[in-house]
Amino acid sequence: MPPVAVTLAAAALLHLAFWHIVAADMSAYLLPWFDHIVRTGPVAAFAAPFSNYTPPYLYLLAIVSPLAPFVPWITLIKLISVAGTGALAFAVRHLLTRLDVPQPERGAALVFLLPSVAINASLLGQADMFWAAPCVMALAAALDRRHAATLLWCGVALSFKAQAVLIAPFFLALLIHRRVPVRLWLLTPLATAAMMIPAMVAGWPPGNLVAIYALQSTTFADLSRNAPNIWSIIDLLPRGEDMPLLGLAFTAAVGASAAYIARFSAQPLHGRALIAAALLAMLVTAGLLPKMHERFFYLADIVALVLAIMAADRESWRTALLIQTGSTLALFAYLSGIESVAAMSAVPMLVATWRIARPLLQPAANDNPLLVRPI
Repeated sequence: MPPVAVTLAAAALLHLAFWHIVAADMSAYLLPWFDHIVRTGPVAAFAAPFSNYTPPYLYLLAIVSPLAPFVPWITLIKLISVAGTGALAFAVRHLLTRLDVPQPERGAALVFLLPSVAINASLLGQADMFWAAPCVMALAAALDRRHAATLLWCGVALSFKAQAVLIAPFFLALLIHRRVPVRLWLLTPLATAAMMIPAMVAGWPPGNLVAIYALQSTTFADLSRNAPNIWSIIDLLPRGEDMPLLGLAFTAAVGASAAYIARFSAQPLHGRALIAAALLAMLVTAGLLPKMHERFFYLADIVALVLAIMAADRESWRTALLIQTGSTLALFAYLSGIESVAAMSAVPMLVATWRIARPLLQPAANDNPLLVRPI
C-alpha cells in the first residue's frame, strides 16, 4: 500500500474534482434544512420537525450554522461530510489494528480514495459515513467480544440512518451464537433513543421521531432507486403492472436474512471469516430488499476494502474492486439519470456476492448439513 501522504494527496485531487458539482438532493433537501437552522437558530430549529432525516445529522448542521455568514453553505455541508469520512477512516484504522494488520494507517487512508466515498462526501455532501463509522466500530468491538460496546455502536449507527439495519442479520447471528443475554440487546434501542434526546428537549415530538423511518419508507414506491441489485435489472424487463414485485422482493430479503441468521448463528466466526460474513450480510440484504438507493452499499464498499487489506490476496482485491465498481456505476446512474447504468451496476455486485458467499457456505466435510464446519 502507498504511503499515507501519497494516498491523501491523490484523494484530495479526487475530492476537488467533485467539489464544484451540486447534486439535486443538495438543492432539494440539505440546503433548505440548513436554511431553516440558520433562520430559526441552532436550538430553536429543533422545536418542530423540518427534515425527513433523524436529528443526529441535523445536529451537525446546527453546529456549523454560526459559520453560515462567512462560508458558502454548500462548502459547509460538504466539509461536514469530509469530516465524517475522516471519522470513518479512523474507525477503519481501529478495525485494522484489531485485525493485526501491519501499518493500519495506510489502509485507513485508502478510504478517502474510494470513488464511492469521494462522491458521497465531496459531490453529494451526504451523511452515509456517519452511520457506517459506528458500524465499523461495532465490528471491531465484536472481534474483541465486547458485546455491550457492539450493541451501543449499533444504536449510534441506527440513530443516523435506517440503513444500519442492512448489517443486522450478521449481528443477530453473532449474538445468538455467543448467547449474549437478551437484556444487553436493549442497549441498541437505548443508544438510538439517547441520540434523540437533544431534539426532544428542544421540542421535537417524540411520536415523529419514532415514526420517522416508517415515514421514510413510504417516500418512494420504486422497486429499485438506482441500487446495484437484481431489481435494477428486473426494472428494465417488460412485465405486467399488477405483478406484486415489491412484496416478492421483501419476502425474498426476509427469507434470505432468516436463512443467513440460521446458518451463521450455528458456527463460530473469527478474524477474516467474521469480516467476510458481515460483508455477505450487507450484500444479501441490500441486494434483495426493494426500494434500495444507489448509496445503500456504502458500508459494503468499506468492509470489502477492510477484507482485501486484511487478506492481502488477489481474490479479495478483485472482490473489493467488483463491489466498488458496482457502487460507483450506481452513483453514476443516479447522477446521469440513465436507468440502464443501474442495471449494469448490478452485475459486478452480484458476482461479488457469489464470490463472498461461496467459501462461507461450503458444506461440512462429512456432507451433513446439520454439522457446520467452524471457520
